[in-house]
Formats: sequence, C-alpha cells, structure tokens
Amino acid sequence: MAHILIVGGHDETFRMIEDLPVELSVFQNSESVTARQARRAHRLCVFDYRNQAEALSMAQELHEVKPVDAVVSFTEHGLMPAAVIKEALGIKGNARKAVRLTRDKIAMREHLAGRDLGAVLTRSCDSASEVRSFLQSVGGPIIVKPAEGAGSSGVLRVSSLDQVESAFACSRGEYPGPTLVEEFIDGPEYSVESFTTDGRHDIIAVTAKTTTGPPRYIETGHLMPAVLAASALAELRGLVTDFLSSIGHSFGPAHTEVRIGSAGPRIIEGNTRPGGDFIWELVHRAMGRDLVRESICHLAGLPPQSRAPGRGAGCVAFFGYENVVIERVQGIEAARQAEGVIRLQCSLEPGQLLGPLRSSADRQGVIVAVGTDLVDAERRLAEAQARIRVETSVYVDLVLSATGVADG
Repeated sequence: MAHILIVGGHDETFRMIEDLPVELSVFQNSESVTARQARRAHRLCVFDYRNQAEALSMAQELHEVKPVDAVVSFTEHGLMPAAVIKEALGIKGNARKAVRLTRDKIAMREHLAGRDLGAVLTRSCDSASEVRSFLQSVGGPIIVKPAEGAGSSGVLRVSSLDQVESAFACSRGEYPGPTLVEEFIDGPEYSVESFTTDGRHDIIAVTAKTTTGPPRYIETGHLMPAVLAASALAELRGLVTDFLSSIGHSFGPAHTEVRIGSAGPRIIEGNTRPGGDFIWELVHRAMGRDLVRESICHLAGLPPQSRAPGRGAGCVAFFGYENVVIERVQGIEAARQAEGVIRLQCSLEPGQLLGPLRSSADRQGVIVAVGTDLVDAERRLAEAQARIRVETSVYVDLVLSATGVADG
C-alpha cells in the first residue's frame, strides 16, 4: 500500500477515505484529535503542525522509518507545512510555489500585478496613514484586511477617511503583521471549485455567495451551481484556469474567489484546497465529486473511483443572529428531517447573548440542502427554515457597544 501523510484534517476527511487501501500517517494538533482519526491512522503524531520546522523534522524521521510516498493537507494551516515536506522529501503533493502564493495574500497580489489575470489595485500597509493615502489614490471604497487572515476576521470596507484609523486598528488587532488594502470591486461574489491532475484543471462548479454586506461581508449562504450567462461562465472558467496555471498549481482541489465588477471578473483570493463553509459538501453531494477521495486515490496511484451521481444542485444557509438575546429555539429536529436536508447544525440556546458578527466564526450553525436543480434545492431549504422558530429580544447593551454609543 502507498504510504500517505495527511497534515491536519477533520473527521469528515477521514470518513471519506476510511475504506481506501492506503497506509496513513497523520499529523494532528491536540485539540482536533478524535477516535475516528486514531482508528484510521497507522501512525498518529500529535503536536502543533503549524510549526513548519517541527513538522518537517517529524516527517523526515518518519520517512527514515517508513518511506512516505505523498503528503497532503485539506486544511488552511496544514497547506504550507505539507508543501515544505513535499519539497524536502521529493515526494508527491502540492507544489510549494502554488501554496505560498495563495497563502500569502501580498505575494499573490504581487504575482498578479502586470498579468492579465483579473488583478486589483492593492498595497501592503504598515500604518493608518498609508491606508489613508491608498484610499485617496483609489478615489473610492477599499477593503482593509489582514494579509494572513481568514474567515472574514479583521476584514472591513472603508469608504471615508474618518473610518481608516478604526479599520486599521481592527485589522491589526485580529492579526499582527502586514495589512492588505485593495480597491473594492462592486459586484456579485462567486467562487470557482476545481480539481487539477498533472497540471490539467477541471472546473467543477461555480458557487454564488450571499453576505452580510458592508462593512465586513461575512458569508451567509452559498448556491451551487451559480446562475450565470454562458459568456460570463466561460470568462470565469478561462480566468481561473489561467490563474491556476500561472501559480504552478499542478495537483488537487482549488477554491478561487472572484467578484464580477463593471470591468469584468477580478480574483479576490485563491486556495489550493477544497472550499470551506460546506462548499466541499455541495461539491460532493450536488455535483458528485469527492475531492478528498479523488486526491488520495491520485496520490496513492489507485484506479479512479466510480463517482456517485450528484443531486444536481445545492445550497447552504448559515444562522447569523447578532445583537440579540435568544429566548426560545424550536423545530430544529423537524427541520433536520425535512426532505433534501443533508446537514443541520445549530448552537442556538435560550439565554444566549449574541453580539455583532465579526467573522464567520460568530455564526451559530448551518443548513445544507440539495435538489434536482437550484429552484428545487432552494425550495427544500426554505421548507426546512420554515420549520424553525427562533424567538429573540434586543440586547441593548450589546447594540450600544457595537455602534460605539456606549463609549460616550
């Protein structure tokens, strides 16, 4: 059997490959270890795998005892350690260049600059005055975000000079280090889901996104496949294919975020992993593509797995209450049993005091539904939502604090 090293991962990752004839070694942090992972792994090494030097040292020791054939990660913080290991051991896996360019937002912007690849105006800033200067030079709204951030944490839209100081402080407060500022692309947001084999990019689906809007644009839902004109779909496919080739992405899933503005599509972010926020589940259940299983089979040299037909379409909706007290929650189990619902998670409980949504981590759960087409999937989602009753009351102190009134 091929010996595959997986860096990080959730239970869903291991469930998808539970029956595959591969020998697994797993690097995992102590907070994420589960019984399922311990059962599936032939070797389980528990430490902070985000430390690249330690991860490489552990991999080298493992490789001496039992040669590793390939290394992979499907999680944000495991991508770079896995790429470092791949390069050092000379084994199969994601190319380090591609991972570096997508993990480092500043490096990606520098890579896109001067290329006809949907680049946006951008600058790395170390002070609020630099942000202010960029806003004045762009002459319109900008996005301020941490260069190493994720999950919309520390991301804010800024449209006036008096917002710069607080936005910069918020970004630095979430992630110390460089702050990235970009021109704001006013248009609908999408992501493009793909799988690459030996440098050939297969575009699987385009996902439409809904968000809270300004100032933070926290994602509240997804629709797959997005409804787009044939010309717009072709333009997106071409742009993302060219982008993935330009960064040297030669293997595995990718999740590329774009906005379509008045000047056409613009790349916002790229990721050499499956889409998060249950987009991976839509790809699996609606489009019939198990990206984790496909990745492991390719790395292990196993025959391509037969694909179960997808349902055709799917949608995701998040629970996103803010600035309220939760008084009563009813109908969760009834909604979970609704036709077409494949996942329902909800952490809402009576008595909860919920402040403002500052990142995707503040959302309180999710509903995922599938159907034969997008209309069918949305109908089933709406039917599930109609079974849920959440009673709330306004928590005045939180609202005042969020708006700054409580500060005088």
